[in-house]
Amino acid sequence: MGFKTIIKLMDIKTLVAGLVPVILGSIYSKYAFGKLNIFYLILLVIAMILIQSATNMINDYFDFKRGADSNKSGDEKALVSGEITPKQVLIIIFSYQFIAFMIGVFIASQTSYYILLVAIIGGLTSILYAFGPLPILYTPISEIVSGVTMGIGITTTVIYIQSGIFNLSTILVAVPTALFIGTILLTNNLSDIKEDREAGRKTLPIIIGRKNAEKLWIFNIIMLPVLTLELVLIHIYPMVVLMSIVLLFPYKSILSFLSYEKNIITKGRSMGLIGKVGLKYHLAVVIGLLTAIIL
Repeated sequence: MGFKTIIKLMDIKTLVAGLVPVILGSIYSKYAFGKLNIFYLILLVIAMILIQSATNMINDYFDFKRGADSNKSGDEKALVSGEITPKQVLIIIFSYQFIAFMIGVFIASQTSYYILLVAIIGGLTSILYAFGPLPILYTPISEIVSGVTMGIGITTTVIYIQSGIFNLSTILVAVPTALFIGTILLTNNLSDIKEDREAGRKTLPIIIGRKNAEKLWIFNIIMLPVLTLELVLIHIYPMVVLMSIVLLFPYKSILSFLSYEKNIITKGRSMGLIGKVGLKYHLAVVIGLLTAIIL
């Protein structure tokens, strides 16, 4: 078990889903409430990397145990290639979860023990996501669950940690992020539609069909700037955020998405594409918020 194996297990291309809510929530807290603790931000980034990685490993572990990954390449799955044993994966999962939980305990001791409740709920959700008689990951609601828990749940919690404030505005500001995170999973499931169908899964793309799933992907991406406009109109975001989105939004990504067939072979391209969309969108938001803070 080497460093490259650990990186493969962590599935770093998905880590943006955990980092985006932390960074957005912290910067928004500074803009809206004038509060930002850099030390908390660093700890939260570390915790989210560990939690997201552990969630990916839990998914891989139970897929391997069920034989659902048996037809996938060892280049993609470390357990399939035999680079690491299931026991070693479990040790890493528990280590990551324990370190993340201890970070949560420390932050809660400095802010509010409400954070521990959120951490416990989040930990249970990550387990139920891939474990049990009907894992959330295998159902048509997995995109909604991941979007709400990570997009809204994490963003609002981060804002609360940084500012001590939880209200309607802190929820609404997280909605585009929730949509983006749900679309990450939609992209993954769209690429795995053939393999998931063979494994007996009932993911959203399988239920609604490939073409409708692709249309939903495009709709979600278009809704990111639309939702931003609405946040500006109700005075949650400053106008400069919308200007930043207009200038930096990756419009060509939609055409790129339509230019090839989505399957396990092109999965890396698809995940890279949605990652690029999310990064550019949230970078534009952060630049707009930072500009408003400075001005």
